[in-house]
Amino acid sequence: MMNPRMNSQARPTVPSILAVLLAAVLLVAGCAGAQNRPMQLVSGSGPKYPPVAKAEGIEGAVVVRYGVSVDGRVVNARVESATPEGFFEEAALTAVRSWRYNPALKDGEPVAVENVLSTVHFQLSADERYRDY
Repeated sequence: MMNPRMNSQARPTVPSILAVLLAAVLLVAGCAGAQNRPMQLVSGSGPKYPPVAKAEGIEGAVVVRYGVSVDGRVVNARVESATPEGFFEEAALTAVRSWRYNPALKDGEPVAVENVLSTVHFQLSADERYRDY
């Protein structure tokens, strides 16, 4: 017969349960108190393919640099680079300027973000790419 003082299963003690609960509460409170998050894209349009580029079967990409204000609007958008040059810049800028964000939060307060880079791609569908074949 087994000695009643020798239990094969360890039972948690009240102090150890309280310690675990306290750690969980502090962890949740720390996460909730920080309230930091990056900006999040919530709306906006994609680029409109320029008719001349589409008619000539030209594809490309434009890198746009911009900021996001505390109210989530794109500000100071400018072309950083374009390949090929001269076809897609205005369409990319128009698309990026239409984007709206939930602003970034730092310590629970909205903050502006600067020097965001986004690449806007212009690719034809397979039907458009091979329509003359």
